[in-house]
Amino acid sequence: MEKKHAVKLFLQTFFGDAEDPRFNFIEQISRFETINKKQLLFSEGEQGSEFYFLASGKIKLFRSTSDGKEATIRFIASGEYFAEILLQLKGRYPVSSIAIEPSELLAIDAKKMLQHIEQNPDVAMHFIGALSQRIKYLLGMVEQLTLADIRQRFINYLLALRDKSPTNRIELPAPKGEIALLLGTTPETFSRLLKKLAAEGAIELKGRTIILCGDLSTPNK
Repeated sequence: MEKKHAVKLFLQTFFGDAEDPRFNFIEQISRFETINKKQLLFSEGEQGSEFYFLASGKIKLFRSTSDGKEATIRFIASGEYFAEILLQLKGRYPVSSIAIEPSELLAIDAKKMLQHIEQNPDVAMHFIGALSQRIKYLLGMVEQLTLADIRQRFINYLLALRDKSPTNRIELPAPKGEIALLLGTTPETFSRLLKKLAAEGAIELKGRTIILCGDLSTPNK
């Protein structure tokens, strides 16, 4: 992929128009980067000056707990941007980021983008809307981890993925072990849950593809 195409994808995502007149501005304040699978993009606490738009590939955001374990925060899919919190923190990345498959990104100068936002109210509204969606997602994850059991957490996760899919075939964004970490459980417990749901006829498993066969909103206990 060329940088120009990545910039157009960003404009489509952020402003809803690939032909937005800000093309030259975004191209000037960004750089195009490719990273390999398992390559670390940035580390938690690291000083930074760029946020990212994922043009292709998949990225995992995670934090390290006090006992040295890894807590998965979110999976980033193609067409999403992340680390935009730097526009407010103006300094350090609050999480770590690693590619879970080969990826292509735009690294965008956070300081220059913030100046543009401050000078253009319409851009500020786009940014506020994006932050609102991010906060909603994080609140949902907190609620799931504190209130729901693992079965319901996974069902809620599947339903959220289904909302983005035109069919009942859902491709998990990461290996099952990574999904288990995201949901706050062990790979063994998650594997048993998948087998149980398949035995009940609620889902059909084909590798990382899950076919929804029933109404998951009211699962059998």
